[in-house]
Amino acid sequence: MARVTLMDVARHCGVSRATVSLVLNDSPLVAAKTRDRVREGMAELGYVYNRAAASLRTQHSDAIGVVLTNITNPYFAEFAAGLQDTLASSGTVPLLAVSNEDRDQQHRLIKSLVERNVDGIVLVPAHGTSPTDLPNLLGTPLVLLARRFNGMDVDYVGAQNRDGGYAAAEHLYSHGCRRIAFVGGFTDSSAREERAGGVEEFLNGHGVTLDSGHSVVCEPARPQAREAAMALLTKDSEVDGIVCFSDVVAFGVLDAIADMGRRVGSDVRVIGFDDVHDAGLNRPSLTSVAVPARETGRRAGQLVLERAAGSTERTVREEFPTKLEPRETCGCPRPQHMA
Repeated sequence: MARVTLMDVARHCGVSRATVSLVLNDSPLVAAKTRDRVREGMAELGYVYNRAAASLRTQHSDAIGVVLTNITNPYFAEFAAGLQDTLASSGTVPLLAVSNEDRDQQHRLIKSLVERNVDGIVLVPAHGTSPTDLPNLLGTPLVLLARRFNGMDVDYVGAQNRDGGYAAAEHLYSHGCRRIAFVGGFTDSSAREERAGGVEEFLNGHGVTLDSGHSVVCEPARPQAREAAMALLTKDSEVDGIVCFSDVVAFGVLDAIADMGRRVGSDVRVIGFDDVHDAGLNRPSLTSVAVPARETGRRAGQLVLERAAGSTERTVREEFPTKLEPRETCGCPRPQHMA
């Protein structure tokens, strides 16, 4: 069937095309009776607003591109949910794309979004991203979420990762851990650098060194984390505390500890990062550094909308506080509300 046009609605209702257009824009210039008749006519004919055509006229698409690296990780899903909270309240839709940590794929996705005239882009950069990996944005506002990269003066919203890493190491130390390791994340990840940096800062201040053998790099995925933890604990059986790059990594570390016949929470104490929903449901419950992912996503959405509206305020770098949630894997008792 051919697309129903404004002229079709106008003929059907016995009014001018201009009147139909005014009704679409909620103009007070149209009498209530006429407005109701036009809206009824639109429903009868199945009229659908042609937003692409309107975008050509207004140079605004009322759409924001959102490029994530992964949507199977609940942490990134929370970012997306927070973004949508903000965008929906402004009548803007998110166009979601996933790079799967592939910079070439990321380039193609961003280029496609720019070609579709999105009003802005929120990006969780793929592993190893640099400014040269991005296509010409043609003035499209860009906000980085959760990860940074050097060389571009753009807005960034994330978490106070360094403070979270510091708190995790401090908590393990309070449990008597003295041989603490950090597991997970890509070498050039800003989030890994900050989280591991917080661990190292605490340990250095207490006469303990996080040497290279105890700072283990691996893809932040459960199978790879399990293998990395197996290798670490085989090489050094005296490791008694592990801070993990993420909760997904922590689940792999817990698998390794169980496979080696060691006890979580006593032989080896483990703390994750992000505090995804399954962290508290896990058996044993996973101690984790909580990151307010949904709130962070909301703020990124707010920022990109402000830039799309023409804001020229100085570049924003905003980091939300983290909070340690003690549970069983560090040796604390299972929280009473989870018992």
